[in-house]
Amino acid sequence: MTAIIDVHTHYLPTAYTAALKQHIAGDPDGWPTPAWTPATTLKFMQKNEISYSLLSLSSPHFNFGDRAETINIARSANTDGANLAQTYPDQLGYLASLPLPYVNESVAEIDWALQHQARGFTVPTNTRGIYFGSPIMEEVYARLNRAKAVVALHPNQPAALPLNVNIDLPTPLLGFFMDTTMTFMNLLQYHFFDRYPDIRLIVPHAGAFLSILADRDAAYVKASYQSDLYAAMQHVYFDTAGAVLPRQLPMLMTLADPTHLLYGSDIPYTNPKISSELLKVLQRGNTPQARRRLLTLGVAEHFDNFFEKHAQLRQLPAVLDLEVKMLTGAGILTPSFKQAILTDNAKRLFAL
Repeated sequence: MTAIIDVHTHYLPTAYTAALKQHIAGDPDGWPTPAWTPATTLKFMQKNEISYSLLSLSSPHFNFGDRAETINIARSANTDGANLAQTYPDQLGYLASLPLPYVNESVAEIDWALQHQARGFTVPTNTRGIYFGSPIMEEVYARLNRAKAVVALHPNQPAALPLNVNIDLPTPLLGFFMDTTMTFMNLLQYHFFDRYPDIRLIVPHAGAFLSILADRDAAYVKASYQSDLYAAMQHVYFDTAGAVLPRQLPMLMTLADPTHLLYGSDIPYTNPKISSELLKVLQRGNTPQARRRLLTLGVAEHFDNFFEKHAQLRQLPAVLDLEVKMLTGAGILTPSFKQAILTDNAKRLFAL
């Protein structure tokens, strides 16, 4: 297998982290902001045989209500991304950020980024309650469509949250999936894929809840929106950031185009050690080594009493059980399919 391409990995420019500290008390989204330097990404790449990584901003989106500040953060982050791409041209690229929902300024930033080595763009599911796909930003979509741009969607905290429920649950664990799914439905309602067919949209985290809601919602979408949910899921791209096995990825592949699936590590927001383990499952799934590992884990299951007698080992059975489930789900990964996910699909999409 040739070296891996990572399309969902994050960087933290100084202007962005400074704005988070200024505007948000505590952890943004209930999740700690990780430390990051270029070495963080480069070391992870070397350890995991990743040849190229596309850097982008994560959540929260940097619009905190001040127009001038939002515009300045976008340009500063994109300048840092362009400098990294210039310093490490064979290893790092970047997806430019936009000062949404400010239309004229976002169109200007698209033009700037296209002249400064951007491989594509990243957009939030919503910014200050305005969702991607909403008609207010049509000039932005039109400009991206003319550029035949790759656009990576990234979840933000939902614009409205229910009160008095899950108040301590970090947004990435549930809210991100809610917002991604709602945004996709918004795109269908406004015929985004019909009107802007040349935008190559990446939906993150294996499509969030889309694979389990598609059959429930498709008939309504067709009758009420005159949109085809199934066709849209064949049209867009999906990344594998997060724990997509044993269940999410096999379910998604009943609906998605297998040539539109891309690898994403989600570091440093996902701990690099965990990301490495998740990548190993993708790499070794459905191989003789994986089958031997399953046999070994099967033997280990007979020693639960031993684990219980040693406090430092009590969590090990749960970890081993999770690995068994993930490897079983990875049975869909033929050698050619793994090659497509980890390398080939991204090479075609980004012309690498």
